[in-house]
Amino acid sequence: MTLSFFGDADQAFKAARSMIEAEWSYGLAVHAGLYCGDVLSQDADIYGDAVNTAARLATLAKPSEVLIGDTVFADLSDEIQTLCVSMGGIKLKGKKDATHVHSFTVSALATQTVLFGAAEPSLGRRTESVTLNTDTNKVTLMDAQSAKIGRSSACNLVLDHPWVSREHGSFELRSAQLEYTDHSSSGSTVITAEGQEFAIHRRSLLLNGEGVVLVGTRDRAAHSSVVHYATNDLVPES
Repeated sequence: MTLSFFGDADQAFKAARSMIEAEWSYGLAVHAGLYCGDVLSQDADIYGDAVNTAARLATLAKPSEVLIGDTVFADLSDEIQTLCVSMGGIKLKGKKDATHVHSFTVSALATQTVLFGAAEPSLGRRTESVTLNTDTNKVTLMDAQSAKIGRSSACNLVLDHPWVSREHGSFELRSAQLEYTDHSSSGSTVITAEGQEFAIHRRSLLLNGEGVVLVGTRDRAAHSSVVHYATNDLVPES
């Protein structure tokens, strides 16, 4: 990981953009985070909340993506702001309030981060395990495990329908968080237990609680194209 300091928001964005657009050797992919705030300079290095927040955004970003905190986005030129997509507010370690984040990615086919959870998610929530169910199969995931869904017989959850891609999407439990990623040409629809509905296409979402993923369709009656997810979450006592 590298750290750079800029006195201008547009300069910081252009530097990050040039890095993620560059052709790197050995399959190296760059992901970046931008944040603005007070820092402490000492011994040719900088420290502080802004540095920590930028690092956390860079960690959350996908390859060839820049995640931009609200403090930087507000100072970007209108031309650059129009290139970015709002990702909503996310809870970051060390911050009481959610940080509103925007995303810039260089490719229409790139996976772009989308983050959400249950209403008013609790800090410290950890997903210990996940259960995935279809009409014909069931998979349980522990941390660092994943499951593919699609038409291919090589998938963990096989949905044999013409509107389902061979490898349509995947669930992954890592760092105690469940992530669903759509890889398909037709997209997926996620519906939470609270009734929130998210149509996604080649993007990722962080999930908790219970809900369903409609694979390749938005028809809730197509039961054989539905994956039910349920997370086993541990929330520390207040």
